[in-house]
Amino acid sequence: MTTEFSFRHHVIDSELPHAFYAQTALVDLDNDGRLEYIVGQNSADIFWYKYHAPDKWSRHLLGKNSPSDVGGCAFDVDGDGYIDFVAGGAWYRNSRDPDKVWERFVFDAGLSAVHDVVAADLDGSGKLGVVTNSDRHNLRWYKIPADPTQPWTRHDIGPAVHAGASVGDVNGNGYLDVVRTNVWFENVNGDGTEWVENPIAPNTPPPPDFQPYFAFDATYSVVCDMNGNGKNDIVFTDAEIPGGTLWWMENAHGKGMAWRRHEIAGGFTEVDGQKARRGAYHSLYVGDLDGDGDFDVFSCEMEGVGGERPPRYYIWENLDGKGGAWQEHVILDVNLGGHAAVVGDVTGNGLMDIIAKPWNAQPSNALGGKTFVLFLENVSA
Repeated sequence: MTTEFSFRHHVIDSELPHAFYAQTALVDLDNDGRLEYIVGQNSADIFWYKYHAPDKWSRHLLGKNSPSDVGGCAFDVDGDGYIDFVAGGAWYRNSRDPDKVWERFVFDAGLSAVHDVVAADLDGSGKLGVVTNSDRHNLRWYKIPADPTQPWTRHDIGPAVHAGASVGDVNGNGYLDVVRTNVWFENVNGDGTEWVENPIAPNTPPPPDFQPYFAFDATYSVVCDMNGNGKNDIVFTDAEIPGGTLWWMENAHGKGMAWRRHEIAGGFTEVDGQKARRGAYHSLYVGDLDGDGDFDVFSCEMEGVGGERPPRYYIWENLDGKGGAWQEHVILDVNLGGHAAVVGDVTGNGLMDIIAKPWNAQPSNALGGKTFVLFLENVSA
């Protein structure tokens, strides 16, 4: 018996300045026990939204002059008990005042066009550092000093590609490694000073009719134990190409040296007996979405790299608990695409909600080309 997922959607903002939007997070910024939503313009303003009701949110300016492209992450950078925000080579200190813009500190003035920003403890110090990835700069991590307003220490991991960075213990030795699109980097000494690159498998190549520079080697990835055998696997989406797929790689012996591919979702939809190419899956959440204790998967089609029909939102239910059988659920089909969507219990009812927005809103969307923020309230029984 499969789960019946039910979401009620709310357009919580359709008056954003037209721009490219990413840098998303869903965290408690004011320590009131509720989640707030962060979204930033490419190389411009960053906003945050306060939840009041499913259809009522207030927008606030978090910071200006973001140096990031898509990448942003939220955590307590300065250790004062309040969540801060990292975007590209800068971080923004929580002002603790919804009407006051956050103070901006630059930790690497040369870091720009960042697609992935991940907070992780790569040196075993018990303190988070920051992993960044982009096609203009190599894959690297930064150690944060005791005074985070001073320059951060940079450590290089591997060469540049567009996207796909995530962190997890791939070989089971207790150290956090770094995954990126089609390879993983072993944290040899557990202190982030030495890295060895190991292959996983190729991702999907761009189709012949869509080959901009950003379409190559661009995925989302999540490290998790999909089949419950105690060994970490990796879930991937093709994030920048139409007709891409969603799959997971089984860590066959638990050491990251042998992998088996398992398909979750294809890049086409059957419409009136014919295949229609889907848009890019530029979002990825892996977690228990139906309360049965295993890993389900969420993603959605985006507008900027669209398919041959209006974009839709999906949950793939893990039917056997081991990633061997999947049921696709279309949870929203209203011609509003999603990009860098985030998932969390916003309403406090114990169910996981979803917040999304476009990268660049398309004239054909349901709001006449307006840029928007969309809240999917989980009202499943």
